[in-house]
Amino acid sequence: MLLQTTETPWWSYLLNVLWIIFIFITMFYGQQIQSWRASKTITTALEELKKWDKETRATTIRKLKQYCDKNLTLKDLEEKLDVFLNYISISPTSLDPAGIVPRIEHVMDVRESRWTEEVKSIATNADSSQLHNLENLLEAAMAVNQVYRILRHYLLLGKKMKSYLVLMQVEMQLSIIKAMAKAYVAAASAFAEGSPIGDSLGPMVTASLVRDITQSDSTPYNEIAYETIYQEVIFEGRNVHIVRAKGPGGTVGKPGEAIQKIVQKDPAAVKLVIMIDAGLKMEGDKTGSVIVGVGAAIGGIGVEKYKIEGASTEHHIPIDAIVCRQSLQDAITTMRNPIVKSVPIIVDLVKEMIRKRVKEGESVIVAGIGNTIGIGI
Repeated sequence: MLLQTTETPWWSYLLNVLWIIFIFITMFYGQQIQSWRASKTITTALEELKKWDKETRATTIRKLKQYCDKNLTLKDLEEKLDVFLNYISISPTSLDPAGIVPRIEHVMDVRESRWTEEVKSIATNADSSQLHNLENLLEAAMAVNQVYRILRHYLLLGKKMKSYLVLMQVEMQLSIIKAMAKAYVAAASAFAEGSPIGDSLGPMVTASLVRDITQSDSTPYNEIAYETIYQEVIFEGRNVHIVRAKGPGGTVGKPGEAIQKIVQKDPAAVKLVIMIDAGLKMEGDKTGSVIVGVGAAIGGIGVEKYKIEGASTEHHIPIDAIVCRQSLQDAITTMRNPIVKSVPIIVDLVKEMIRKRVKEGESVIVAGIGNTIGIGI
């Protein structure tokens, strides 16, 4: 008996040939295809960042134009802004780490004074608070420009070296890079408006605490360090030393130096330091939620933290920390409602800490850490 054979359809042969061609292309040209795909994705993101960079530059120039000499043209402002955006600060050498903190502080102080002088030379009609806000705006514009230039650098480097790994690594981090750049763009708008940001939480809490204790809107203050004020109030028999940046211009002051001076003035009387600051939350954490801990709750390069820890360690003064959780975007953009709602909660928490940890007749330092933009005295 003869077996009947079925004829294989023509399209089956075609599929087999196409499959072999596909395997061949993947084996020899797979990396090039992936590199091309990654390059296209990064290029699209780069165009978006370029647009944000132009928007931020336009916002900055428009704001500078309000306070500059009328003889300055837009071209002059653009040239000056280009100088600002490429301004650098070179960290001191750490080959010999002994004494590096004072050297870092010196570099930061020189940068601060030079930056203020340059802004003042353009915005000749701006007052002190407006100058600080303009400085913050320029910092935001610099951050957006820096993210754009770094992304462009790695895209061009990957293309130049024909490196599949460089392009893929950048592509995998694009969502984080874009989110960071978007946060800085939103921060520029907040600084241009002069509205409080999420990082203003600490000064806002201390201002509310002073008003709550004194039941007054005008409590005397002294400037104890650069752009940093000190207020002394009595709460249920305890001496409360309030430390915060001056405001309402955008500045963080020098809270470390202020706390150090207060402690050195009467170390035996100070029994506790309470620090309030914004802290980055993890994904899934609730914005505005409040956590309590110990240690110097302060960000930055570390100079002020070093001073606070040195003073507290030398005189055995405990440091309590209160942190309000928020994202990077929350911290540098206009303050959101959940963060505002946490202010009275933290004020009550501070008062409860003082009652439990400090006896009558003793002193406590309450430091509101953060940018004082939009926060008056």
